[in-house]
Amino acid sequence: MTDIEKKNALMVQVVFAFAQGCGGTGISDEASAWFHQRYYDWIDTAKPNLKCPRDVWGEHGADFINHFKRIGGRAASNSKEAIESDTLKTEALGYEQELACPYCPDKI
Repeated sequence: MTDIEKKNALMVQVVFAFAQGCGGTGISDEASAWFHQRYYDWIDTAKPNLKCPRDVWGEHGADFINHFKRIGGRAASNSKEAIESDTLKTEALGYEQELACPYCPDKI
């Protein structure tokens, strides 16, 4: 599997976990675009003194999946008909700040 194929396969896992957390709540196009923009590059971006998430997926993938399920659940619980971009941003960024995970996009 090439690096881009691996990245795309992991993005499918990320989206699937997020969708599981969302349950039956829909997601707006704008929220979908924000989610993709935030996490697609994250998959293969390393931080100083850390490997990228793609390279540690075997060790930390289950944690990453649980994080995305939680983000989906939080966004869904604070939405009416569909998850809007502002709600998703608030819930995702808030949850990332609560985590002790050095791989989150905003953690350095």
